[in-house]
Amino acid sequence: MSVNYHAFQSRGVVFAEQEAVSWQWREKFTGYDPSRIAKILGLAFDERYLYLTYFQTPYRLTLATGCLEKQEDEKWTDHLFFNETMAIYHILWYTKDHPLLSNVWVPGHALDGVVSRNGNLPDPLLAPFAKKFDGKGKELQDICEKLGGMKLDKGDLSYEFEAFHPVRMRMIFWDSDEDFPAQVQVLVDQRVTDYIHFETVGCLISDLFEKIEKMSE
Repeated sequence: MSVNYHAFQSRGVVFAEQEAVSWQWREKFTGYDPSRIAKILGLAFDERYLYLTYFQTPYRLTLATGCLEKQEDEKWTDHLFFNETMAIYHILWYTKDHPLLSNVWVPGHALDGVVSRNGNLPDPLLAPFAKKFDGKGKELQDICEKLGGMKLDKGDLSYEFEAFHPVRMRMIFWDSDEDFPAQVQVLVDQRVTDYIHFETVGCLISDLFEKIEKMSE
């Protein structure tokens, strides 16, 4: 089973509708003291909120209740989806006291702790995305640049994106040819689990792809 399978299943799922999970995570952060994580990640906070950015979108954690909100059209809303919510809770929960990235880039299934390590199994996130943008390199390039991606010299097209300030991802895309179908690969730092759980990588990939796909509609 792909390490991205759970993130694929959770696409479009409203977090509040998952009552048991949403209660569990709000409870973890009820009365949260943000001073440690704010110092490590360089985040701002005040008496009511801890502020952070996820894929260029502002979010805030309500310290008294553990609830998350995001800013849309200059208004705050608690209508969040499962993957984005878990990604944010995870970086706040799993970041180590002294995280250190390696600058060695690997696919998610290569991370330590991953149960399923077979990178040859069909991936429910990667394969459909590659097929969707096959032969549409210019469109994909324009979208990646609008999303703040940093252009790289890999594959037919590649960009580096900032999910969170310390957590970056590299997307490498190859168009199809006479021998191979279109392919896409997403790499993360080998020590990204100093900040997040390994399953969080699937959430990041899914959210990045959804942003790109939405802009192509």
